[in-house]
Amino acid sequence: MFRPTEREAATGTPIPGPEAQQNVALSTALEAGPSSPRAVAERVASAAACDVVVAADLDAPFIGPTSVYGRGLADEAAWRTAIRVAAQVANAAPRSRGDSWAGSLAELSGGRGDTAILGGARAVLVILRSEGGRPRTLVVAARREGEFGDAERRAMTAAAARPEPRDPVIVAALEAVASRTGVPLGLLHAGKLMWAAGPLWRALGLEGGARLGRAFAHGGAPAAAGRLEDAARTTGPGADLDITSLPGELQLLQATRPADVARSARLDELGRRWRLSPAERAELQHLMLGLSCKEAAARLGVSPETIRGRRKQIYRKARVGGAGPLRALLDGVTDDEDALGGTNTAVSA
Repeated sequence: MFRPTEREAATGTPIPGPEAQQNVALSTALEAGPSSPRAVAERVASAAACDVVVAADLDAPFIGPTSVYGRGLADEAAWRTAIRVAAQVANAAPRSRGDSWAGSLAELSGGRGDTAILGGARAVLVILRSEGGRPRTLVVAARREGEFGDAERRAMTAAAARPEPRDPVIVAALEAVASRTGVPLGLLHAGKLMWAAGPLWRALGLEGGARLGRAFAHGGAPAAAGRLEDAARTTGPGADLDITSLPGELQLLQATRPADVARSARLDELGRRWRLSPAERAELQHLMLGLSCKEAAARLGVSPETIRGRRKQIYRKARVGGAGPLRALLDGVTDDEDALGGTNTAVSA
C-alpha cells in the first residue's frame, strides 16, 4: 500500500483531509488495490514457483468469496481451502516470529498433515501475517513437484507482508460489548457485512467455526452473511433482525428471533445436501419466506417463468412434489424427505 506521499505522487491527486480519511476507515477492510488478497497471492506466486496460492483477508468479517482470492483453484474451492486451513491455524495457535509465521501443514496438524486439502500437492506452505500480534493475512501455497526451500520460504513470507487498515473505533467498541454481554450484534456498511460478533454467528446456527483475526471461518458463513444483508434490505417476513441506521451508511444489526435464524441455518444445510446452485439457494430462501413467483421475480428483476423453472429444479432435487411439502420440510415439520417425496407427485409453483 502506498504511503501518503507516494500515493499522491502516483495518482496526481491531493490526499484527503482527516474527515475523509475517517470515512475511508469506516469502509470495509477488504479493498481492491495493493492490499487485496489477489495482490498478496500474486506477490507470493512471483516469489517462488507455486501451483496453487490462496490468500485470505483476516480483517474481513468472514472467510468467504469476497475475502479470498485463489490462483490455480476455482473460487469456491479456494475459499473452502482457506476456511479449513484457518481452522487448523486457529486450533494450533502458532506463535508469530516477528510479524509473520510460516510453516508446513504437517506442523499445524501435529505431523499428520491433511491430504484432503489441496489433493495432489507434495508441499504446502502456510503463511500467517500478523500486525501488532493480531493475525491479518493467511496465505496457503502449494507445489505438486518438489519441496519449498528455505530461501523460497523466506521470500514468500516477505512477499505476503502488507500493511492493514486499523479497526474503526465503532467496531472495537461493539466487539467489546458483544464479548461482555453475549448480544448477537453485527454491522453493515453500504449494505455489506462489515463485522459480526461471535454470538451472532452462533445465533445463525453456525457452530464449530473458528476465529483467526477478525475473520470467522465456517463453510456456511457466506450464505449466512447474505441472509443478514438481504434481511436488512427488506421489512417483510423472515427479517429476524432489529436494524438501527447509523451515520456513514452504517447499519447496526441484532438477531431477535433465534427460532427463525435456526430454521434459516437448516435451509443452508439442506441447500448443501441437495446440491443447489446459488440461484436455487436464493429461491429456497424466497420459498421459506412464502413469496409468490411474481414477488420473487420482482425482487430479483427476472421473469416469473425463470422463478418457476428454479423452483421446479428445487422440488426435483429435494424429491418433493411441490411448495407445500417443501415448506413443511423447511419448517422442520418432518425430516423424512423420502416420505415427503411420495406425498405429491404434481409439481406446483
